[in-house]
Amino acid sequence: MAALSNNLSTAERDGERCAAPVLLAGFVIGLGMVDLSVTALGQTSRFSLQLLVLLVIQLIGPVLVSVLAMALLMPRWLERVAREGPSAWRASVPAAALVGLLLMLMFVLSAIVGGILITPRADSLRELSDLLSGIRLRDLLQTLVRSSLFLGSICAWCQWRSLRALRSGRSEALIVSNLLVEGLIVALALKLLWVLAFDGLLRPVASA
Repeated sequence: MAALSNNLSTAERDGERCAAPVLLAGFVIGLGMVDLSVTALGQTSRFSLQLLVLLVIQLIGPVLVSVLAMALLMPRWLERVAREGPSAWRASVPAAALVGLLLMLMFVLSAIVGGILITPRADSLRELSDLLSGIRLRDLLQTLVRSSLFLGSICAWCQWRSLRALRSGRSEALIVSNLLVEGLIVALALKLLWVLAFDGLLRPVASA
């Protein structure tokens, strides 16, 4: 129980640090995506909102949320490794996985709100109702799980690498700089692995 309480407390503190930037990022992407699609490309607001949801859930959401959260949480991860050593992952990794899931849900909702606000006022409620009814629960759950796995895996990698770097005597500024690049590579590699493993192998089995 003590370990669970510690993990939840860590997740709460980390989530508070990331919540505002993630909400703002989702809102801006939703607003900009729908505005560009409607005004520049001449698409209907309904199509633009559907495209936004597809983009956020299927393409960029988990990677963007994971990379943004990594940049915000990296100093805290490094601080825990410096303070607790190899056991730091016991609090950081489960907390990162939980935070990744919650942040992804917040990102999706804020993107939808941003997209809805740019649609004509008379159609906003109807567009929102149609949009929510068109989101498949399975796709949303897969996206939440993906974001959780991504951020948890990135956290585990960064803490392992930071432990080795601290033991070698490198400065914390250099460690953070290197880990930001490595974390981005890990996020993109996880995205590619998910596409190849899930989209390429599991979906044909499910459809059969």
